[in-house]
Amino acid sequence: MPASTSAGVSLLIRGSIATILFDQERTRNAMQLRTWLALPALIAEAERHAAVALIFLRGANGNFGTGNDIVELRALHGNPAAAKAFGSAMADAMQAVEEASKPVVVAIEGLCYGGSVALALAGDLRIAASNATFAITPAKLGVVYLQSDLHRLVAAVGAGQSKKLIYSAQPISATRAREIGLVDEVISADHFESELKLLTDPILRGSPFSLRRSKEMLRMVDPTPTETEESLASFVEATQGDDFVEGVDAFITKRSPRFR
Repeated sequence: MPASTSAGVSLLIRGSIATILFDQERTRNAMQLRTWLALPALIAEAERHAAVALIFLRGANGNFGTGNDIVELRALHGNPAAAKAFGSAMADAMQAVEEASKPVVVAIEGLCYGGSVALALAGDLRIAASNATFAITPAKLGVVYLQSDLHRLVAAVGAGQSKKLIYSAQPISATRAREIGLVDEVISADHFESELKLLTDPILRGSPFSLRRSKEMLRMVDPTPTETEESLASFVEATQGDDFVEGVDAFITKRSPRFR
């Protein structure tokens, strides 16, 4: 049963598996405001189907995603209200993924950068192809991760590795991502579908009640903070600053930024 939106993301339900697929080839699945806004409804639709036991997040065309669409981000400068709305939409989408009652597996191929890494961290399990690369890039653009994004990152890799990833903004391989805990498994890019199936089939055979209740209890151990107006303030402030203007212009013109 396919369901799609005009937001570059679609939902396909086949038996016990629901797949949410990001598909914007031109931008290598960059996330737009409309994509973030569509995600909670697609998660809710997958949840409504009793037969669905597992939700996949995936990217089409060989990449998971390159983070937020830079053209849309640039338009936030000079418009704090729009920046706040964008940040809220991101936070709501990732909260919907994290709070889904059914397990969410993020299957990552190719590029996974910026906001796409933050989204992957909201899933329960991250399985990467051997050709995947990861980078947390706000420092190249003069922006910041949301507070809830930082919480999930530190929970996954610890404070030290979080600082290294954020401060350097340098890409790392799938193997390195596995070593530090950013992803849970790395499988062959050449046999990605078959190996992914081997890893996820045991989940499908598990008790739906046990999986659902265990997920609830695990989230109680270290709950992610809900984004508030105050915690969004840093994101909004960043998009109104000079560093943001310079970082975005440097990205678009393919040069190194010259921050002051």
